[in-house]
Amino acid sequence: MSTARESIEVAVPVEVAYEQLTHFENYPQFMSGVMSMAPIDASTAHMVLDLGGNRAEFDARITETRPGEFLCWEATDGPQISEALRLEPMADDMTRIIADLQVDARELMPAEEHAVEVLGRRLKADLKGFKRFCEQAALVRSELTHATNERPAQPVPPHGNLGPMQHTAR
Repeated sequence: MSTARESIEVAVPVEVAYEQLTHFENYPQFMSGVMSMAPIDASTAHMVLDLGGNRAEFDARITETRPGEFLCWEATDGPQISEALRLEPMADDMTRIIADLQVDARELMPAEEHAVEVLGRRLKADLKGFKRFCEQAALVRSELTHATNERPAQPVPPHGNLGPMQHTAR
C-alpha cells in the first residue's frame, strides 16, 4: 500500500465543505477519472473509475465520520483503496482539507510504471477541483441570497407620491 497526502484551503465554511464531501453523487463533477458514483444507501456508493484506460469498479463505504471534522471511506470490494479527509476551520469562511489516500497503486494501474506518483498528482488535481466546485457553488448561493433579499429598485414617481395619478381639484 502506498500513501499520498495533499491539502488545500477552500473558501467556504467547514460545514459546507463537509456537506459537499458527503455527497458522493457529486464526485464526478470534481474528481478526474471518476466516471460515476451512484449512492447505494446513506453510507455506501458504487464507484466506477477510469485511470489511464484502466477501469476499476467497486463499492465505497464511509467507515468513520465526525461532521465538520473528518470523513473516512474505503473500498469494500475490488482494489485496496481508502481515504481519510480531515477538515480544519481556518476562519468562518475558510477550511483546510487534508486528504490521506492509501491505495495499492499497482493494482489500480498495473501498466503504469509510476502509478504512485500519478495517483498523487490526481489527488492534488481532485482537491483543486473540489475547491473550484465548492467555491463556485458558494458564489451561486450567495448571489441567489442577495438577489432574493434585496428590494427591487423602485423608480422615483414622476408626479408626486402617487406616481402618474393626478389629483384633481373639486
